[in-house]
Amino acid sequence: MAVIDKIEIPVDIEKWRPIMVIVNPKSGSGAGKQLLRNFRAHLHPAQVVDVLKSNIAASLRWIDEHPNVDVRILIAGGDGTICSALDQIDTLSRRIPVAVLPLGTGNDLSRLLKWGKKCDGDIDVIKLMEDIQEAEVTLVDRWTIDAESQKKLGVRLQSNKTLSMTNYVSVGVDACVTLGMQNTRESIPRAMSSRLLNKFLFFTFGTKDVFERVCKGLNERIDLYLDDVHVNLPDIEGLIFLNIPYWGAGVKPWATYNDSHRQECDDEMIEVFAVTSSFHIAQMQIGLASPLCIGQAKHAKLVFKGNHSFPMQSDGEAWVNSAGTVLISHKCKTAMLRKAEKQTTGCGMFF
Repeated sequence: MAVIDKIEIPVDIEKWRPIMVIVNPKSGSGAGKQLLRNFRAHLHPAQVVDVLKSNIAASLRWIDEHPNVDVRILIAGGDGTICSALDQIDTLSRRIPVAVLPLGTGNDLSRLLKWGKKCDGDIDVIKLMEDIQEAEVTLVDRWTIDAESQKKLGVRLQSNKTLSMTNYVSVGVDACVTLGMQNTRESIPRAMSSRLLNKFLFFTFGTKDVFERVCKGLNERIDLYLDDVHVNLPDIEGLIFLNIPYWGAGVKPWATYNDSHRQECDDEMIEVFAVTSSFHIAQMQIGLASPLCIGQAKHAKLVFKGNHSFPMQSDGEAWVNSAGTVLISHKCKTAMLRKAEKQTTGCGMFF
């Protein structure tokens, strides 16, 4: 064997399909830390990347340096970890198939790819590696969100923001709930953080908004353009731009409209729907209501009128967006791994 960058390359490279694992040990109420230990017990140290201690881009560099090696990647973490890791993977010179292990709260991308709605740290690593080897490659669109702040007296009200989106981006009531959760979590010691706490916070801030209605009249304070065409909005409190079928921890909002406006994850189209309140969201989560269908588009633009600011969120990262313009445009297609319905053993080498 030849040793390159501390990873042993077998002479018979055609039978070798290594798996690199990117783990956030803080995710999953301790599950991430346990997973990190389990992966390190079975894989070469250079194949296991701790996002808190290692540079993801540097860890992936050897993939470009060895284009003949058939590599697969596993990301174990929440939406934020998955999004930042995919940003680095998308810069590689070739598409590398990626699986995700759900350690967050919503885990909607994992649901789409059949890896489950949650994962504990005590899993059968060997079986998981075999499942990844047998998984099917599917393409998923990713999008660029450009939030440009308005200038006042020649000075921007806030810095411009550019980020990537895989699942969905929204403005209004659901982002307001996410922002409240995010701010509260940041003030709580890490030892007290858990999925149960996240769900409790979601319920708390959702219930709070039922009474406060801070996003009431959203439709009067923004202009929406889909493929450069202005769209008249009904009376709403939240607007969501959806890339995958799942949203809000398992809700399938576009299922009602799929027959007439089919949703695909690789068609470079984004689905847009609206909600009227946080109570409307709660009804959708238990199957008692449907969203308001707005349309589909290749690109979208939001214009915030006057000096209004509203909360926004993209794949779980929330912020307050000041007056200005938000552009949503297609970024790329990423190769993802969908767990096969029937898994078999006897896979190639992944160590």
